[in-house]
Order: sequence, then structure tokens, then C-alpha cells
Amino acid sequence: MTKHWFTCKVKYVRHDAEGAEVKATESFVLDAYNYTEAESRMTGICENEGIRPFEIVQITKSNLSEVIRFEDADKWFKVKIALTSLDEQKGVEKESYQHVLLSASDVRDAYDKVQKHMSTVGLGFVIPSVVFQKITEVFPLEEEGGSHAVEGAPVGSFTTDEAESEVLQEG
Repeated sequence: MTKHWFTCKVKYVRHDAEGAEVKATESFVLDAYNYTEAESRMTGICENEGIRPFEIVQITKSNLSEVIRFEDADKWFKVKIALTSLDEQKGVEKESYQHVLLSASDVRDAYDKVQKHMSTVGLGFVIPSVVFQKITEVFPLEEEGGSHAVEGAPVGSFTTDEAESEVLQEG
């Protein structure tokens, strides 16, 4: 059985700075084997975080292949990566896409972090888009032997002209 990443939207009532009740809808990302487990995990998370009363209004399976959390950043970005490989039987280049969710301080920081992360893969790749996501928190399922989420490290600044010319999209 394969784990998937799910985006869960939760509606609840919270109190603002003056004590007034405010309706809120927030998105959370978590990994689970199926929708039922995702709903169960989200319910447990809401109860543990003291979010009451709440309603889970949407659960969507996402197309994320990896989630990377950097401790120095609190915003989440979805990065589309186009991987290029050679189909040796047909003798043509083949392009496939991956989506990575990572924490970064801004679009440039997200791009830099993915650029460094992907440089170890050994495949040709292009980063066609980096998009800000309104995600409150990510809850990976911790297991013996690891999790989908990995700890990252801060990355230095851009130095190549080629990387500077890439088109970044923020939405």
C-alpha cells in the first residue's frame, strides 16, 4: 500500500485579539494511505491542537512526490519540476513532472532550495513554476525508518546567469 499526501480544509471558529469569534478556514497537508485515514488523522490533529468545534470540509489527494521542511522558513511553496530522461528504446528525450512542497521564506528562496536539492539527482531538470500555497501546517506520518518529510538545510544565494533567467511564477 502506498502513502499519499492529502490537503485537508478545516472550518472552525477562533477568537481574534479582541475576543470576538471569527470563522476561519485553513488548509493542512498530511500523508496517509487513503481518504479514511486522512480524515481520521485530521480529526485527531484538530482535537490535539484544541480546534473545537471544527468541520473537515474537503480532503483532496495531492500530486506531491516529496515534502521538505526547512526550519528557517514558515511559508509553503509548491514547485513543479520537469525531469528529462532518455528513452533508450526509442532514442528520444522524455519529460516527466514532479511536484515538491517545501518551506521557504519567498519564491527565490524556494527556487534556490529546490535547485540545490535536485542538483544531487543526476538528471536534467527545469523548474517551470514556484507557487505560494496557503497552508497552515504540514503533518507527516512519522514511522520507524523515516517519513516522507525530510529536514533540509538553508541554501546560499544564486550565482549562475542561467538560473537567473528561469521564469518564476507566484500565484
